[in-house]
Amino acid sequence: TTGTATLQAYDASETTHAITVNGAPVNVVTKVPGQNGAYTFAGTSGTEIAAQLDTSTIPGCTTISLIRPDGTTLGTGTNGCSATIFYDAHTLDQTGTWALEVDPQGIGFGTAKLSAYDATDQLRSITLNGGAVNVNITQPGQNSTFTFTGTSGQGVSAQLTAGTITGCYDLYLVRPNGSQFGTVANSCTDVAVLDAQTLDANGTWAVVVDPEGAAKGQAQLQAFDTADQVLPITLNGAPRNVNLGPGQLGAYTFTGAVGQQVSAQVTNSTFSGCTGFVLRLRRPDNSQLGSSVNGCGANAFLDSLTLDQAGTWAFVIEPATSGGSLTLQGYTFADGTGPADIGGKNDKVVFSKPGQNAKLTFAGTAGQRISVYVSQSTITGCPALAVSLVRPNGTVLVGPVSSCTDSVWIDASTLDATGTWTVLIDPQGTGTGLANLQTYNVVDVAPSLKPGGPIKSFTTIDRGLNARFKFAGTIGDSRTVTITGSTFGGGCPTPGIVVSFVRPGGTVLSSAATCGKTLTLGPSVLDATGNWTVFVDPQGPAKGTLIIKLN
Repeated sequence: TTGTATLQAYDASETTHAITVNGAPVNVVTKVPGQNGAYTFAGTSGTEIAAQLDTSTIPGCTTISLIRPDGTTLGTGTNGCSATIFYDAHTLDQTGTWALEVDPQGIGFGTAKLSAYDATDQLRSITLNGGAVNVNITQPGQNSTFTFTGTSGQGVSAQLTAGTITGCYDLYLVRPNGSQFGTVANSCTDVAVLDAQTLDANGTWAVVVDPEGAAKGQAQLQAFDTADQVLPITLNGAPRNVNLGPGQLGAYTFTGAVGQQVSAQVTNSTFSGCTGFVLRLRRPDNSQLGSSVNGCGANAFLDSLTLDQAGTWAFVIEPATSGGSLTLQGYTFADGTGPADIGGKNDKVVFSKPGQNAKLTFAGTAGQRISVYVSQSTITGCPALAVSLVRPNGTVLVGPVSSCTDSVWIDASTLDATGTWTVLIDPQGTGTGLANLQTYNVVDVAPSLKPGGPIKSFTTIDRGLNARFKFAGTIGDSRTVTITGSTFGGGCPTPGIVVSFVRPGGTVLSSAATCGKTLTLGPSVLDATGNWTVFVDPQGPAKGTLIIKLN
């Protein structure tokens, strides 16, 4: 082979300069291809050193390496092909004059800034299930290592919060022999959760916070023994303070009997996210009774459940992802029972425990019409109360009807079975307090009304009572109803009464409503011959009186 070429030779002697660890960056200048720079410092065995090359103008890639005092290379160099290259922490294994070598690859040369850091790990102890410890990573390449005594088979998790680390980082466990163990939790936010992992050796373990690249910052770290936390709780007693780590389950036990009613209330939860935790009731045979409650804030409530086994029951708290704390209180009670007076007499109902309901019964007959009015409730919330009318077989005829005020109204409803009926009053959530119940056996009045005849009056005795004024009508008749002196104030714009012309077949020809004292319906032209009805329907639970005239 023959040909021509251009050959250049360079004095590529390595330049040597001093660099101060944790000091100001030094200028890197390589002037010819193949020239390296060595930046020396006094190093001590056991110290961890990291470095960063910034604002590089060197084309192509550059390798950074640590050179021992004896001239050999420690580990493998870091090769980067951008303007910034980070050389992660390496532990010095000799004492003496070390050097960081900057080695442009190929024919590249140029300038850059080189910084060196003492990245010796922050080493502290941490207590499982104890308070949070401070993570304070002040130098690029530095890790935070927190040691604890672990046992083979033990479950351990960890959680980092309030992080200000500038960039991404890893959270992981290290065995007593120094090797990394299990999965790694990687995060680029202010929170990281290392799920529960089962240790495989006895000895001194460590939780490590390892920022990526040159990231540094502060945080709070907690580590948890994720064995189930099993503690007793006293029903109707003092609340139980709960503190659980990621993957740790809390079971708070009590002795229960068949037929006993219980509920549970969570307050002051710090579990983040939605769902942050799950609350459920566990039977003595470890199966679940009822539905779980997903905790999505500071408070949660497990409504009344009736125990179906005797033995040791437990309220179970299970974190969804991260750990946290909360206050748990358990209750036991019996629903309020007794007769409901369908004559409208006041029945006072007391709800002393969260989850407690009232079940007041009456003897009902198919075809009977019953209305229900709960008033003067001291239970707050929105909704505050829900009221239902329950058949003898336990199914619901009407309801639940709820309200955000101090009263709930169920208008006259026709019973469809004979037997013992129940008015169920259910405070919503954790509400407790007092209320008055009135139950009415409603028998509508049906007086006659003559067109052009004398005026008549209508006065309610029972709440929900309607009037059905009868008159004979013929096709083509024009009729007008006039109401005066009504005291059924609905509170405008809510109507107090609704008045209708009802055909002989039961359908409505026309209607009008008022929230005041007077009302005029018509003139309406009748379209059927037979027995018509002027139907007067007071709205809501109001009692009152009025004067009616038909023309």
